[in-house]
Amino acid sequence: MDDFSTIAVVVAFILSVFNLWDKIDARIKQAKAPMSGLESRVKILEELIGKRFSEYDDHFSKDLRRIESIEEGNKVMQKAMLALLKHAIDGNNVEDLRRASKDLQDYLIDK
Repeated sequence: MDDFSTIAVVVAFILSVFNLWDKIDARIKQAKAPMSGLESRVKILEELIGKRFSEYDDHFSKDLRRIESIEEGNKVMQKAMLALLKHAIDGNNVEDLRRASKDLQDYLIDK
């Protein structure tokens, strides 16, 4: 009976160790569960933000091109108005007037 008791104690000890291991493993998984959920949410948000930023970059680059085009048009118009003003003042700036007219025409054709 002594051998049977020893075997029973060893088996009980092994079962206790496995039971303890299962409880520790369950606690570790429970502790990591909120973190894994948070990681998946962060990943989804990063993908969404990446898409939004690329869309915003496209919009901003289009707006920048549009603003640069408007600024270029304003410069040409201001040069033409300045040439007209100089011509109206003294009537001698015919070449400046022709150059401004050509610049304005080129701008309007290229636009």
